[in-house]
Amino acid sequence: MSLLEKVDTKTLPTYDIPIMYGRINRDITLTDDKVMLRPYRLSDADSLYRAARESLKELMVWMPWAHQEYSKKESRDWLKERPGKWKKGISYDFAIFNAADGSYMGGCGINDIDHAYRKANLGYWVRTSYTGQGVATAVTLLLAKWGFKELKLNRIEIVVATNNKRSLRVAEKAGAKREGILRNRLIVNNSACDAVMHSLIPGEVL
Repeated sequence: MSLLEKVDTKTLPTYDIPIMYGRINRDITLTDDKVMLRPYRLSDADSLYRAARESLKELMVWMPWAHQEYSKKESRDWLKERPGKWKKGISYDFAIFNAADGSYMGGCGINDIDHAYRKANLGYWVRTSYTGQGVATAVTLLLAKWGFKELKLNRIEIVVATNNKRSLRVAEKAGAKREGILRNRLIVNNSACDAVMHSLIPGEVL
């Protein structure tokens, strides 16, 4: 008899986590006076492509998907995968819009979800024409609140390269606790780099 055969599955812990079963509604919007978030749609392809192309100089430093030949097909292909990732509880990705005029401002999401420990990563990017206006901070707080309320997360992590000063300021302004330096945590331009681990917990944003 193998070790696996000896396990009594009745004694294993279970987790009532809705993200494991695709129960999270995609027909939602999250908003405040500054930004509006909603799950990505295939119809966002043009907006995503234009924003990415506008912001390539900044994005290529930090985002592995951003490169000089970034194409509209890549935007469409990525968007086609979003509903399936959402349904499986792998990644919850949102488009960011200006709450006043509806213009596309960037993207954000909750991913790297650990269902057993109810923790996940939160990421964001803002197109160049909207940086420095508090957009990413507003997005972080909106998305974190949603993650704690709807996904029942206990912890949200924001991992930022040590020299990404803008993103470090966002985490700080959002009230995330700086926990320490993780050595060689990220790959930036094909090289390992250290990152700062930040975290939010429900009592800090709800």
